[in-house]
Amino acid sequence: MLSFRQYLTENKNKIPQGVLIHGNHILVGVAHGSDLNIEDKEILNKIKSHGKKHGFYYEGTGGPTDIKLPLFGLKSKKDYAGGWDEDRMKKIKENGVEPHNLSPLFANVDVNWNHGVSAIANESGSIFDGIHSWANSKHGPFASHGISVSKDHVEGFLSAMGKGTGRNWLKDAKQTKATPEASKKFLKDAERIAWPENWNTKKRTAGPELLADKENEERNSHIVDNMSPGVYFAGAGHLNQVRDLLKARGKDFDFHGGEKIG
Repeated sequence: MLSFRQYLTENKNKIPQGVLIHGNHILVGVAHGSDLNIEDKEILNKIKSHGKKHGFYYEGTGGPTDIKLPLFGLKSKKDYAGGWDEDRMKKIKENGVEPHNLSPLFANVDVNWNHGVSAIANESGSIFDGIHSWANSKHGPFASHGISVSKDHVEGFLSAMGKGTGRNWLKDAKQTKATPEASKKFLKDAERIAWPENWNTKKRTAGPELLADKENEERNSHIVDNMSPGVYFAGAGHLNQVRDLLKARGKDFDFHGGEKIG
């Protein structure tokens, strides 16, 4: 009889977005905006069993694109034990908002635009005003946790984006009218810098890169250090980052599949 870990190893090609096991934490990689596909029934059933015992956790705010995972019988938030990003908001509330905490604004822009990020587009004001309004609205991740984002926070975020880019993002945000077209282009410009095609091999020194990396480092550490046993769904790139984090700490883990992680 093969152990679960042995079985995963022998069937790694059937786990395209990867599975990482660290103690009682199972991280399942997903491609945002796409259906999750794990072909092997035994692997699927083992993950289901662990989730049934310890709980399933979603990424982000649990938007409609990512919350519905029919492969696991997950249809709405009530089917989950909670969200690992939402749990982390408790720490942000305790410690205060840092510039990198706003960097998810320029992550997966095309997907997230239709799930709340488009709220920054407010033609009666500037992009700066739109970001501040979004951060304090139901569309952002902060307000529902009682976290207030000040204009100073937004200024700090936009100023930090300028490092190594040759662009004054704060000035542009304050001077550009927040039309849908201009607002989305502003975020896409930042996303292209933060996540170029060679993001995983190049030296990351530009402001958007540093902000995104610091945010992801804290998010990944939160799963490992603070979350209880369970099944955690995350953008597949997080699995590589958690793997690197555990390697650096000298911790044991098993990483399987992941052939289609971008």
